[in-house]
This record gives sequence, structure tokens and C-alpha cells, in this order.
Amino acid sequence: MRLSSLQKYILSRCCLNNGAGVKADFYSFYEKNKSNISLKIIQDIIHKSLESLVEKDLLVAYGKKTKQKWFIHKVKLTSRGQKAAKEIIKERQVKLPIK
Repeated sequence: MRLSSLQKYILSRCCLNNGAGVKADFYSFYEKNKSNISLKIIQDIIHKSLESLVEKDLLVAYGKKTKQKWFIHKVKLTSRGQKAAKEIIKERQVKLPIK
């Protein structure tokens, strides 16, 4: 399964936060010093990534649903998401060169 770097960040962040997270926690992926992207665009990108992870059955989203839009407030990892997050964290860890 292919995941973007933002989606990998979301999964690993949720795993480190005991399997849950608030949508505002993921804004730190886009540091304001390094990018000139507006907050509205960042919110839209994160929202689309969260929806994509929910469709892949890696996250469960909690929020409000209106006729036009779904407002996500909190997310929680599923068992499949926990396995994927652990694999992502394992990939990040570097093996030490033992002589």
C-alpha cells in the first residue's frame, strides 16, 4: 500500500500518542517557517489525507457530518493502522554498523 509522507506522519504520530490524535496535531508537518502555504490550504490537504486513510481502513474518524461536508475533529488508529504505523516506525530506525 502506497502512502504519502503526510499520511506516514499522521500514522506514526497517532501511534506515538496511544493510537489517537486531534486534527490540529498534524499541522506541525508543515512548519510555517519553511513553507509559504496558507492555513486554509494546509487544512484542506490534511483533511483529504485523513479521509484517504479512513477509506483505506487505517483510521477511524470522529466528527460532525452535514449534508455537504464531513468535519473531522479526532482520529483513532484501527488494528490495521497500528500494524502499518509500526512498520513505518521500523523503517525510520537506522541499523547500527557493528564491526
